[in-house]
Amino acid sequence: MARDILIETKDGDLVRLRPMVPGDEDALRHAISQLSSHSRYLRFFNGAATLPDHVVRRLSDVDGTKHIAWAAIDENKENKPIIGAVHAQRSSQDEKRGDFSIGLLDAWHSKGLARLLIALLSAESSKAGFEELIADVLWENKKGRALMGAIGAKSMGSDGSTIQFRMVLDEVLAKLGDKHLSPAMDKVLAAIEDGDFFESAA
Repeated sequence: MARDILIETKDGDLVRLRPMVPGDEDALRHAISQLSSHSRYLRFFNGAATLPDHVVRRLSDVDGTKHIAWAAIDENKENKPIIGAVHAQRSSQDEKRGDFSIGLLDAWHSKGLARLLIALLSAESSKAGFEELIADVLWENKKGRALMGAIGAKSMGSDGSTIQFRMVLDEVLAKLGDKHLSPAMDKVLAAIEDGDFFESAA
């Protein structure tokens, strides 16, 4: 059974949402290089043009249990590049709490992709045994803080430079499904409601 969804953004762009696989390492490295230095800083707390190989390798080293990730693919381009990704990572399969991260190329901000990816990640992570995710967001990242509020994440406090948010997965999914956001979200939610959609992640 295919575990990918082809959606159309509000601007009419075709994007495929699918699970990330270890073979995406080079494509992910290229995507990170396409981020603006400011976006790289907000995402990785480091604006360097390139990241160490071990960091990129860790982001692509998905196993469906300790590390779950979904990628957004630009279907309008022949080489089908990765334009965004969202991750849930934990130290062991028994952990109920994991770390959350998300990144989108600058040109794809404000198109609703972040919420779509978060919905899919939350559903698959919940099925894999995660109950909550923790996200560290820089204070200056206003869009990141707004996104956390929009999906129902709660602040756990700040160290002065970052705010830590707690995402309870059931609450995030309820929040995202609470109102009609877009035809694309309707399509994603319908896939999530299909009990077989995440069966290969079990």
